[in-house]
Amino acid sequence: MMKKTALGWLLLLLAALVLAGCGTSSDDLPEDPDNDNDSGGEQIEGEITSTLEDIGDGTYRYVVKNDTDEAVTFNFTSGQRYDFTLTDEQGNESFRMSSVSMYTQALGEETIRQGEELQYDFQIPEANLSAGTYTLEVWLTPTQGENYPAQTEHTIE
Repeated sequence: MMKKTALGWLLLLLAALVLAGCGTSSDDLPEDPDNDNDSGGEQIEGEITSTLEDIGDGTYRYVVKNDTDEAVTFNFTSGQRYDFTLTDEQGNESFRMSSVSMYTQALGEETIRQGEELQYDFQIPEANLSAGTYTLEVWLTPTQGENYPAQTEHTIE
């Protein structure tokens, strides 16, 4: 009888610890309001620009260029650095890359020094979309600050 009671208390304590852990979150990432080098700070002289270029065969190049006087750092909560959507002519989102992709769950950062750029090449997957003209929009996925979107038309024949 004593063993059953002790086991019962142990299981109850274990369940309480598990439930307490489920309610704890660490969504509050530390912020440094005095750090002007991250993308959430004030705009430094010059600007950060983004472009999207069709490089052929359904492949696109997304470029984010730092034309400021300082290095700019983007923080990420996963291996995902950018996302993109295809929107039809009626404005309906037909495809979102992150909805069909998996990413590592690890904190990371990308720093763009003055005059340098981040460059990502990606291919539009065959997603059983109807023929037509779509708006392709791509953007960075940092934890804070601007995401520097760029867009172009993508035609499916």
